[in-house]
Amino acid sequence: MSQMLLLKRLAAYLIDICLLFAVLAPTTLLVEQGLGLFPRTPYQVWVAAVVSFSIPTWLYFLFSDCSRSGATVGKKILRLKVTQAGGARVGLLRSLARTAVKLLPWEMAHIFGFALAEQVGPTFQAAGLIAANGLALIYAAVLVARRGRCSVHDLAVRTEVKLTR
Repeated sequence: MSQMLLLKRLAAYLIDICLLFAVLAPTTLLVEQGLGLFPRTPYQVWVAAVVSFSIPTWLYFLFSDCSRSGATVGKKILRLKVTQAGGARVGLLRSLARTAVKLLPWEMAHIFGFALAEQVGPTFQAAGLIAANGLALIYAAVLVARRGRCSVHDLAVRTEVKLTR
């Protein structure tokens, strides 16, 4: 059962990321072309990524986790939901903290890869990108060790993912 939860959780996340990309990438291109905005510098790319991808992704996870179903589209499809450790519904602030910790490696990669690219040297930039990827690996290792029930972002805010009926 626990291996099934782990696989379902990974599949749900993959579904969510693919869905977000399928919606946000073409929308971003259309808006940029329509407004004549074409980011050229690494910093401009970062600003565009924050507006076009980060903010919508944060909102998606934030409101999905604290919704009545406690689930993103991927979790709904695979019959999963996020709850507080005791089984109660996740509130808005806990969902915000969960989302912040969950997306930390992703945001670190954007910051070191783009926002700071021209302000810091390549060694510092590489160190930041390595740290971001290292965090992602730690999150994955904790998820596997906890058999899919929780990862770092769940442990940080005392939530877990459960199978629904």
